[in-house]
Amino acid sequence: MEKEDSQIYHIDANKEARFIIQDSLNGVNIELIDGTGEIFGIDMLKNKVYNFRTSFAVTTRHGCSLKLKGRISRSYTTNQNNDIYNLHLEFEKYRKQAENKGTKGPIALIAGPTDVGKSTLSRTLLNYAACLGRQPLYVDLDVGQSSISIPGTVGTLLIDGPGDIVKGFNDDKSSIYYFGYKSPGMNLLLYFLLINKLGETLPSRLESSQNTMCSGVIIDTCGWVTGGGYKSIIVASRSLQVNLLVVIHDKWLYSNLKQDLPNVHVKFIPKLRGVVERNKFTRSDRRSYLIQEYFYGSQFSIKPYTLTVKFSDIQIFRISSPTCNVSFDNISDADKYISILPVTISAELLHYILALSYADTPEVVMTTSVLGFICVTAVDMEKEILTVLSPQPSPLPKTFLLIGDITYNERKNS
Repeated sequence: MEKEDSQIYHIDANKEARFIIQDSLNGVNIELIDGTGEIFGIDMLKNKVYNFRTSFAVTTRHGCSLKLKGRISRSYTTNQNNDIYNLHLEFEKYRKQAENKGTKGPIALIAGPTDVGKSTLSRTLLNYAACLGRQPLYVDLDVGQSSISIPGTVGTLLIDGPGDIVKGFNDDKSSIYYFGYKSPGMNLLLYFLLINKLGETLPSRLESSQNTMCSGVIIDTCGWVTGGGYKSIIVASRSLQVNLLVVIHDKWLYSNLKQDLPNVHVKFIPKLRGVVERNKFTRSDRRSYLIQEYFYGSQFSIKPYTLTVKFSDIQIFRISSPTCNVSFDNISDADKYISILPVTISAELLHYILALSYADTPEVVMTTSVLGFICVTAVDMEKEILTVLSPQPSPLPKTFLLIGDITYNERKNS
């Protein structure tokens, strides 16, 4: 049942209040009016208004009062979830040991089915670490609901400070690769190859500073945990040299990973309380919002550029691979099975997201990071011109573009 637009909530000490948003377009405003509270491991500022468009939870150790404006479908209060903080303490113990020995800190992978709290856990652990002055790396492998960039991407981000409670982490120090699809199963071989590429680049990023090396890595994964999804967890654990694996909720997954990864410390925790299961429409809306935020900023605070691009000035490629089994020992050779296909520009490109590759030759576009994205808003076949939405002014800095199945229709979101 829908709640009133404005309410005061009193939360007792060592409790967590979760709010399920009814209106994702406008979201809700939440304000701390008394006591102390935190969201994603970050302390709320008193009398500051935070606008959320997705469900969230406020945790309080000493009790607090909150003022909420907006439409929510429901809210409820549970005991504070100590699993997250206990994990943080365990990670910090490993970091201190690494600091004393001059070795790498914990390289931790978070696994579990959809909607059990993987992203919440990852984000909160990163914030807890950053609040202590640590500078861990964050690796995001969840192509459906990315936390670092737009959907359809994987990447690495240096966490050099606590994130914004609403917006998340500053992505200025990220390295992004375009997978191009909403699910790893759409191009599993390419997904494996990109995970392997992240594994190749991870050591140099860890060794960029002593702080980062001992702070370690937290890896978020997608919710597909059977078949090819299970294989992707194995590939990620080996390619990224994971030494600590946290499984949420799924005891079958926990048991099998312990058996298949005997050299990795595998830990089980229950599903985070209050995490809401999202249907496919909610997930689709979330993907659209993430793309909208990329071009327009939160609450339309940024005005993107509209550019015209000649067909002759760009080359568009699609990465294609067959459905086949590849030995885990030969993932680095997966490019033998993958085709880089040129795409003929046509009206069918309307609303598609295109990634601008840093590559200087077509042969390396699939494993080269990208510097940004544009969205095709019009195709003039007669004049051979594309009209695109871009966060940067003309001209486009790169000419090799990648396409997958990620689309965005701004008319539905603006």
